[in-house]
Amino acid sequence: MSIEINHLEHVYNAGTPFEHSALHGIDLSIPEGKVTAIIGQTGSGKSTLVQHLNGLLIPSAGTLDICGFHIQPLLKIKDVKALRKEVGLVFQFPEYQLFEETIEKDIAFGPKNFGVEEEKANELVKKILPMVGLDESYLQRSPFELSGGQKRRVAIAGILVLDPKVLVLDEPTAGLDPQGAKEMMSLFMDLNRIHNKTILLVSHDMEHVMRYCDHVIVLDHGKVLQESDVHTFFEHPEWMIKVGINPPAIIRLKLMLKEKGFLIPDEILDLDALVKCVREQVMLHE
Repeated sequence: MSIEINHLEHVYNAGTPFEHSALHGIDLSIPEGKVTAIIGQTGSGKSTLVQHLNGLLIPSAGTLDICGFHIQPLLKIKDVKALRKEVGLVFQFPEYQLFEETIEKDIAFGPKNFGVEEEKANELVKKILPMVGLDESYLQRSPFELSGGQKRRVAIAGILVLDPKVLVLDEPTAGLDPQGAKEMMSLFMDLNRIHNKTILLVSHDMEHVMRYCDHVIVLDHGKVLQESDVHTFFEHPEWMIKVGINPPAIIRLKLMLKEKGFLIPDEILDLDALVKCVREQVMLHE
């Protein structure tokens, strides 16, 4: 079942001198089982939008239908607690949320908070560790002894242990080196392709969006500016330029080549095809 968002609006500090409208009539149908990117400049409403998906924020107006839950204005927090088991939200730098003395206790906290007995929760922890590339030798270690990338894996395991149907990732590779970012994105792609998790990725990294995502949503000043499949999206670099987003390297190279007089078809989005296209045109003029 897709995620349906209808006429969603959100106002912070309503009725005060600090009132600020962050979302304006958002209408979206986000496909199930796909990897969807949500992009836009800082302040465009990305984080506000995704925090509605597991009830951290309640709409000021409009509705959301997700994982069998209907979210509407004035809904009580107690009515959306179960939703947070179905929709896992991974904030930027989730490792900052680690707090228990051992990794086992940290990952088991979520299930126990939902009423799972300690023994069963610990069994779930052992099953989830391989999914994030860790083994049982980590169980009794302190999470604060780990590297940054390992801490992030532990934090993500603490969400995956609840077996959510939807995983919302807010800048999940922030602060990681290129290798760490690649490993993290490979983990998320496995969760999508092998475990059939619906993934929503909030990101400024257009290289990741191009390489890993199926669907793209562009927000601008709290409104949906563009929505399309990823291939169509990158055939139109003007959509990114319009909102001040830096296109991926291959798109920038295509634009430079076009300025030099080369005829580059819009559908070319990989380097091998681009090299072949340029070589053929060079050879014609030799």
